This record gives sequence, C-alpha cells and structure tokens, in this order.
Amino acid sequence: MNATSWLIFALLAAVTLIVLWQRRTQRLARGLARVDAAWQDLEKTLAERIAALEEMHAALERAGYVPEGRPRLRQVVTALKEARGPRAQAEADLAVESVLHDIYRGLPRERIEAIRSAQNRLAQADEERDIARTRYNDLSLSLALLVRRFVYRSIARHRRIVPPEPFLLPGEETDYVRRHLGHP
Repeated sequence: MNATSWLIFALLAAVTLIVLWQRRTQRLARGLARVDAAWQDLEKTLAERIAALEEMHAALERAGYVPEGRPRLRQVVTALKEARGPRAQAEADLAVESVLHDIYRGLPRERIEAIRSAQNRLAQADEERDIARTRYNDLSLSLALLVRRFVYRSIARHRRIVPPEPFLLPGEETDYVRRHLGHP
C-alpha cells in the first residue's frame, strides 16, 4: 500500500472513531435525560402522596381518631416534604410507612366515609409512587450499568457524569447492589 492509501485508511478510521464516540455520547445523554424525566415523575407522585397524607391527617383530626398518632404523622410528612435526593426521600418515606402502620392499628374497624376515602386516595398515591419508583430505579440501574462499560466510562469521566442514585428504602441497598451490579 502506498502512502495515500494509508492516509485514507487513517482518515476513515479517525472519522469512524469520532462518529462512534458521538453516538455513544448521545446514547449516554439520552439515558441521563430519561432518568431525569423519571425522577421528575417520581417527585410528582411523591407530591401527590404528600397531599393524600395531608388529607388523611385532616380526616383523622376531624373524626378525632388516633390523637397520639396525628402529631407524628404531621412530623413525618413535614420531613418527607423537606427531604432532598433519593436516599433522604426514601428514608422519610419509610418513616411515613411506619407511622401509618401504627395509625391503621389504632383506627376502629368501622370507619367513617371520610377516613375510607382518604385511605383510598392514599392507596392510589402509594401505587402510583411504587410504579414511578420502579421505573426510576430501572432507568438509573440501566444507566449505572451503561457507565460501567469501557467507552461509556470514558465519556462519563470526560463529561463528569455520575449515574444518579436509585430510590431505595434503607436496607434495600445491599440487596439491590448485589443483585443488579454484581457486587458482594
């Protein structure tokens, strides 16, 4: 091969590498955008859950049910509102679950319509939150696994992209990492 052929070959190889780098960069950016959109959806469902919790608190107060649990419910709902980031929100969410469990045990078997309605709204908000949480965790996991691959790891390091943290309840982290990321 003469020098011109080598030059053309080198030019084609360089162009191919640049195109592949760009495509990988775009794939990583799209993945990050999907994770961000899923996080926005999760935050929206958490806001709906907070509204349902506040409705539950108001219904309990009007009915006079569980007077010892209402201040704790107000406190954990405030903590949930103030929590920022996946880990803090998951911990606050777990605290809400604990307080709700205690409140449900203190409710009479025959409940007034306002309490049943508040419980139904809260159950629907919980279901929507679980769906959004699963979607966000799946997308954040996919992005974390993508960033572990050689070319994507280089792109992420170059662009200072850090995969977002999943929305895991305390105690789920170890199992989640072991199952999905292959760490002991």
